Amino acid sequence: MRDEDEMTDERAVRLLLPLREEPEGPARIDVARSMVEGRRRRVLRRWSGGAALIALTSVAAGGGTLAVAALNDGTPVPGPATTAAPSAVAAAPDVPVGCEVTRLPTDGVKKSLVTSGDPSGRYLAGRLYRAASNTILWRDGRILATPRVPGDDASFRDVNRSGVAVGGSFVTSDRQQAYVYRDGRVQELDGRGTTATAINDAGVIVGSMGPAYSGVPVRWDSAGAKVTPLRLPEGATTGSADGIAEDGTVVGSVAPDDGSEASGYLWLPDGTGRTMSLPPVDGEKATFFWPESIVDGWVAGRAVLDKPDGSRWFTAYRYRIADGTYEKVDGPGYPVLIAANGWVVSGTQQPVITADDRLFDLPLHPDADDYQISSISADGRVIGGSGAALGGNQVGNDPLMWTCR
Repeated sequence: MRDEDEMTDERAVRLLLPLREEPEGPARIDVARSMVEGRRRRVLRRWSGGAALIALTSVAAGGGTLAVAALNDGTPVPGPATTAAPSAVAAAPDVPVGCEVTRLPTDGVKKSLVTSGDPSGRYLAGRLYRAASNTILWRDGRILATPRVPGDDASFRDVNRSGVAVGGSFVTSDRQQAYVYRDGRVQELDGRGTTATAINDAGVIVGSMGPAYSGVPVRWDSAGAKVTPLRLPEGATTGSADGIAEDGTVVGSVAPDDGSEASGYLWLPDGTGRTMSLPPVDGEKATFFWPESIVDGWVAGRAVLDKPDGSRWFTAYRYRIADGTYEKVDGPGYPVLIAANGWVVSGTQQPVITADDRLFDLPLHPDADDYQISSISADGRVIGGSGAALGGNQVGNDPLMWTCR
């Protein structure tokens, strides 16, 4: 572990640079929201306000644990509880080899991102900047469509194997709207103030409804169905549904109305719900667990540990839904996306795949200094993401695809 005084402001600046985007027009909101999906968005929103200052303090070289010092906001830390014992993911016997990285075509648009991908690895979805169309879909590495989604800050958050993409945009400065792309058309989903975050191959869609970052989790049984709120557990008042597995299991987060941050929650196919237990972090019970992906009975995400000194630590874990057990995942720890074969992709400065209990570096793109991973296929061999060139006062973004044998 490095001493705190060895870290400089450079890493903190690198973390915040993706937020410094140029609007496509008169921007009413942060147009880089698609670059900082999910929990990172919530963390930065909270820490970059007038009452707090981000100061990165240390990074564990091999354990995937990140500590960030911030002003203490009084968030209560749950008392001691028994955490589940680790369990092994049945990973494929082989490992990624011959990985290559390529920039996806954008038909001349110089700045764009990959925001999601489907389990087969054939479809990737992205965001275009300063272009007539604000979203893009690729199939097999080639441009499939460049739909125009109404509103600002549009992005597709997920795609299924049929190439149906879901997401949303801001139709006003404070109201979102969920959209689906299918049959060559962008269509509005039912409900007001909604955003769609995930779709499975059966066409079931989940997301949230209400004010941004303080809504409630919802579900659409199909693209043409009415929106239905998911039941919140007792004591929870807000939440979001962030992923859905092929069997209908929904993962997300819920939060009480006391200022506490959200933590992981599961809505199971039988109609019941379950709070995700909190794993141990270096012998202490985590403060929160933030799920980031779900596939075939597994959830991957980050345990959050808030220390009395105000520092915040992140550790990557995968969670087996069947028995509620956790396994720590080596690697950089953000994001934490899991494939059906148990491989996990993560990393910013150096993306890696964790497979067969080993780390495999993904190749770096010559025009990128920092990376945002957005998707991994079920077999772990197609990864979608974006590269940022952090030169001068401009941040360049390129859509990238990694393929491995």
